[in-house]
Amino acid sequence: MRKPKQARPLRLREYEAAIAALKARHPWLARQIVEPAPGHLAVVAHLFAQVECLLPPTVVARKGSLSVSCNRDRLAIHYQPPRRHSERAAAVFDLIAQTKHLSLQKCPVCGVQVVGDGIRPKRCPQHDGIQGLFAEEVRRSRQLIVEQGVQQVVLDLGKVTTEDVRAAIAVEDEPVPSEAKPEQVQEQPTETAKSMPLPSIVFVDEAGLEAFVDRHRPKGDDKFKRAQAMAERIKRAGHGSRQLGLLPPDWKALLDEFAQAFPNFHELAELLRDHFALSSLGDSRVSWPAVLLVGPAGIGKTEAARWLADQLVLPFRVFDMASTQSSSPLAGSESFWSNSEPGQLFELLAYQPLANPVVVLDELDKASNGRPQYDPLAALYTLLEPRSARDFIDLSIRDFAIDASHVNWMATANELDAIPGPLRSRLTVLHIQPPRPEQVRSIAQSIYNRLRDESSWGNAFAERLDDDVLSRLQALPPRSVRLVLQRALGAAARDDRGVVQVQDIRPLVEISRRCVGFVSEGWN
Repeated sequence: MRKPKQARPLRLREYEAAIAALKARHPWLARQIVEPAPGHLAVVAHLFAQVECLLPPTVVARKGSLSVSCNRDRLAIHYQPPRRHSERAAAVFDLIAQTKHLSLQKCPVCGVQVVGDGIRPKRCPQHDGIQGLFAEEVRRSRQLIVEQGVQQVVLDLGKVTTEDVRAAIAVEDEPVPSEAKPEQVQEQPTETAKSMPLPSIVFVDEAGLEAFVDRHRPKGDDKFKRAQAMAERIKRAGHGSRQLGLLPPDWKALLDEFAQAFPNFHELAELLRDHFALSSLGDSRVSWPAVLLVGPAGIGKTEAARWLADQLVLPFRVFDMASTQSSSPLAGSESFWSNSEPGQLFELLAYQPLANPVVVLDELDKASNGRPQYDPLAALYTLLEPRSARDFIDLSIRDFAIDASHVNWMATANELDAIPGPLRSRLTVLHIQPPRPEQVRSIAQSIYNRLRDESSWGNAFAERLDDDVLSRLQALPPRSVRLVLQRALGAAARDDRGVVQVQDIRPLVEISRRCVGFVSEGWN
């Protein structure tokens, strides 16, 4: 009786063709890293199909960051969701967890079903103890076993003799199936070969982290539980290393879009073009020097930073320096206090996998200059210098340092003179002018587009505003445009119209009287 045909691992060119076909089926993957083990291709393809059922096509096409790779036979998936789709993103995270669990039941080499403990990845008996994932690597590994005279290879489910090994080598020598012709495969784009893994950094000394937990272990109190929970969260985010978010392939077009959405930020757009061009010559990490945007209130300084973080799919945090009374939000509180807590910057960097978030120091010129021990600017002298920021120590955790040198800082201020000179010297100062009326038209259209994209009801309205509506809006300061447009869209919805009309643009004074506290949101 003829033995059943053994599962055959993919050759490298077959794998590259499969990845290219997968990206062709799901165009939004063109900007993502997709490098799973060959045996995990099926479960990963199923994941992508399910993601498209959960997230709107416009979202998966331009926003969010997905990295699929193989780490010691284990399927590794990193997903940074669009911030404005948190509920659906939670469902995606559930799918990712399920996919990782299913991958533990598949041999990473050939994809056949395996029986394991559901915790550690395991190979099938045919490929257990064999090095490599592709047919060429597996063949070399088996040939080495034969050349070294190994007569028996001990496997979990039995023993395999040298003759069995030789027979298994012949499986990899079988011709490529007709549906995957070599000449066709070579003509297909091999984006996987071109794509680079996310660059990573050493973020924290793991020995120091363990020492921090051990120091609290004998006490067994709430501080020990907090230390243990903190260490677990750090490990889940990447252990002692962190990845750096990459520039999208179309970063030039993205900056063109930024210049159109924020026409009065020409200086910032040019600075980013210079630094992104340099980065693209290397590992393409998103990086720019610490920037200080100086200009009148309400012209969109904070919103510009928020837009960049959103489009570059980076974590984002705003520190309101005007209301900060000490350095604890940035550097944490001293460990001798009973309620000592890490700073928000530590949490931003330690508990998520990307080490280059966008951080805004809002209204830096209004920070309180109190006693030195409570100076809210004190931590910035360390954080804004890349060399010293590599070993940044949060005051509540002095056992180990973290690498905060990759943060993309963006500070805002109305006046430059109120900022101490030593701090100004650490910042690239850009003066932002108020937009001209014709520029406000472009800003108003961009705000309208974002309102449509961010809202579940967005598709009910026309893609563009009428010229007469834009003419009415161009007389408003950018800070007020969003509020006025929200009211106008509500008025149009009440009349069952999908188009905003001039009469929907309510007088600014009337809106301001009713919504004084809301006018300034998002535009500084």
